[in-house]
Amino acid sequence: MKYQIFQIRTTSEEIDAFNKTEDYAVAPKLKASRDMQFPTLVNSTVQDLAADAFFGGLYTHVANITASDLEHVFEISNIGPETAIERLDRKHSLSVGDIVIDENNIVWVVADFGFEEVTELQVVAA
Repeated sequence: MKYQIFQIRTTSEEIDAFNKTEDYAVAPKLKASRDMQFPTLVNSTVQDLAADAFFGGLYTHVANITASDLEHVFEISNIGPETAIERLDRKHSLSVGDIVIDENNIVWVVADFGFEEVTELQVVAA
């Protein structure tokens, strides 16, 4: 099965702007990534935060991975084999906040433990 991988990718300019101001308003990608690491601190869920970030255009489609299931996607993204990865852009290892869309257009977000379905995005993927 082929899975689409979406990640929030920050630029050096966004990081520099945040470092100068320490204001997340100038770096929404950094804020979204941070909030997904600690969703309860912002009274939310990783699913809702991922949906907001996706609708806000913060994600980039970075790769497609051929795997048997979500756990296999995680393994391949982090340790390979490289032959199972079709790179579309620069990507990092799969981690909290990353979005995975399967061939059935079910949208998943990497949570602190496993994957959570993001039902708010099902209409986007379909």
